[in-house]
Amino acid sequence: STLTRHYILPYTNDKEKLSQPPETYKFIEKAQWDAFVASRLSKDFESVHSQHAQIRAKLEYNHRLSRKGYAGLEDQLEETMPGVEIDRSTLWKRARQDKHGNIPDPK
Repeated sequence: STLTRHYILPYTNDKEKLSQPPETYKFIEKAQWDAFVASRLSKDFESVHSQHAQIRAKLEYNHRLSRKGYAGLEDQLEETMPGVEIDRSTLWKRARQDKHGNIPDPK
Protein backbone atom coordinates (compact mmCIF):
# COMPACT_ATOMS: atom_id res chain seq x y z
CA SER A 1 0.00 0.00 0.00
CA THR A 2 0.99 3.62 -0.35
CA LEU A 3 1.10 3.99 3.39
CA THR A 4 3.59 1.14 3.70
CA ARG A 5 5.75 2.12 0.71
CA HIS A 6 5.96 5.84 1.46
CA TYR A 7 5.73 6.16 5.23
CA ILE A 8 7.00 2.94 6.80
CA LEU A 9 9.55 1.05 4.70
CA PRO A 10 11.81 4.07 4.06
CA TYR A 11 11.99 4.73 7.81
CA THR A 12 12.50 1.23 9.21
CA ASN A 13 15.61 2.42 11.07
CA ASP A 14 14.12 5.73 12.23
CA LYS A 15 11.77 4.88 15.12
CA GLU A 16 11.14 8.60 15.75
CA LYS A 17 9.48 9.02 12.33
CA LEU A 18 7.38 5.90 12.91
CA SER A 19 6.15 6.95 16.34
CA GLN A 20 3.32 9.14 14.95
CA PRO A 21 1.14 8.88 11.84
CA PRO A 22 2.14 11.19 8.97
CA GLU A 23 0.46 14.60 8.68
CA THR A 24 -1.91 13.46 5.94
CA TYR A 25 -3.05 10.53 8.10
CA LYS A 26 -3.57 12.32 11.43
CA PHE A 27 -7.05 10.77 11.69
CA ILE A 28 -5.43 7.39 12.48
CA GLU A 29 -5.38 6.82 16.22
CA LYS A 30 -2.01 6.21 17.89
CA ALA A 31 -2.89 2.65 18.94
CA GLN A 32 -3.98 1.76 15.40
CA TRP A 33 -0.85 3.35 13.94
CA ASP A 34 1.43 1.49 16.34
CA ALA A 35 -0.26 -1.82 15.50
CA PHE A 36 0.00 -1.09 11.77
CA VAL A 37 3.69 -0.20 12.01
CA ALA A 38 4.39 -3.32 14.07
CA SER A 39 2.63 -5.50 11.51
CA ARG A 40 4.61 -3.94 8.64
CA LEU A 41 7.94 -4.36 10.43
CA SER A 42 7.32 -8.01 11.34
CA LYS A 43 9.38 -10.82 9.82
CA ASP A 44 6.23 -12.42 8.38
CA PHE A 45 5.32 -9.26 6.45
CA GLU A 46 8.91 -8.82 5.28
CA SER A 47 8.90 -12.37 3.91
CA VAL A 48 5.59 -11.98 2.08
CA HIS A 49 6.59 -8.52 0.80
CA SER A 50 9.87 -9.78 -0.67
CA GLN A 51 8.15 -12.79 -2.30
CA HIS A 52 5.59 -10.53 -3.94
CA ALA A 53 8.29 -8.07 -5.03
CA GLN A 54 10.13 -10.91 -6.79
CA ILE A 55 6.94 -12.02 -8.55
CA ARG A 56 6.14 -8.44 -9.56
CA ALA A 57 9.65 -7.91 -10.94
CA LYS A 58 9.12 -10.77 -13.42
CA LEU A 59 6.00 -9.23 -15.00
CA GLU A 60 6.64 -7.75 -18.43
CA TYR A 61 3.28 -6.17 -19.20
CA ASN A 62 1.35 -4.07 -16.70
CA HIS A 63 -2.42 -4.21 -16.76
CA ARG A 64 -4.27 -0.91 -16.91
CA LEU A 65 -7.57 -1.85 -15.33
CA SER A 66 -7.45 0.28 -12.20
CA ARG A 67 -10.40 -0.49 -9.92
CA LYS A 68 -12.51 -1.83 -12.77
CA GLY A 69 -10.76 -5.21 -12.84
CA TYR A 70 -11.36 -7.96 -15.36
CA ALA A 71 -15.04 -8.26 -14.42
CA GLY A 72 -15.62 -4.58 -15.18
CA LEU A 73 -13.68 -4.82 -18.44
CA GLU A 74 -15.74 -7.82 -19.49
CA ASP A 75 -18.97 -5.94 -18.71
CA GLN A 76 -17.73 -2.96 -20.72
CA LEU A 77 -16.83 -5.15 -23.70
CA GLU A 78 -20.20 -6.93 -23.57
CA GLU A 79 -21.91 -3.54 -23.84
CA THR A 80 -19.76 -2.36 -26.75
CA MET A 81 -19.66 -5.71 -28.58
CA PRO A 82 -23.07 -7.37 -28.05
CA GLY A 83 -23.39 -10.97 -29.20
CA VAL A 84 -19.63 -11.53 -29.43
CA GLU A 85 -18.07 -14.13 -27.16
CA ILE A 86 -15.22 -12.56 -25.20
CA ASP A 87 -12.38 -14.98 -24.51
CA ARG A 88 -9.44 -14.71 -22.12
CA SER A 89 -6.97 -13.57 -24.77
CA THR A 90 -9.19 -10.62 -25.69
CA LEU A 91 -9.43 -9.61 -22.03
CA TRP A 92 -5.66 -9.97 -21.56
CA LYS A 93 -4.87 -7.76 -24.57
CA ARG A 94 -7.48 -5.12 -23.70
CA ALA A 95 -6.29 -5.01 -20.07
CA ARG A 96 -2.79 -4.04 -21.21
CA GLN A 97 -3.62 -1.49 -23.91
CA ASP A 98 -3.02 2.19 -23.34
CA LYS A 99 -5.64 4.82 -24.20
CA HIS A 100 -4.52 4.75 -27.84
CA GLY A 101 -4.98 0.97 -28.12
CA ASN A 102 -1.25 0.17 -28.08
CA ILE A 103 0.42 -2.43 -25.89
CA PRO A 104 3.73 -0.89 -24.74
CA ASP A 105 6.96 -2.79 -25.27
CA PRO A 106 7.99 -4.99 -22.35
CA LYS A 107 10.68 -3.80 -19.96
